[in-house]
Amino acid sequence: MNEFTKRVKATLKKHAKHHSKKHMAMMKKDMMNGDTFTQAHKKAIKKVGT
Repeated sequence: MNEFTKRVKATLKKHAKHHSKKHMAMMKKDMMNGDTFTQAHKKAIKKVGT
């Protein structure tokens, strides 16, 4: 995936209100590497917290 779709961007923006920049950066990186939103979120929670 080169760039996120409008829908994914909107979802991430909404999600960012509840989570740290570190959490969001890790999620975006994981999603660019093929993880789904949920997979990336679970990994980020485990590794960096909220």
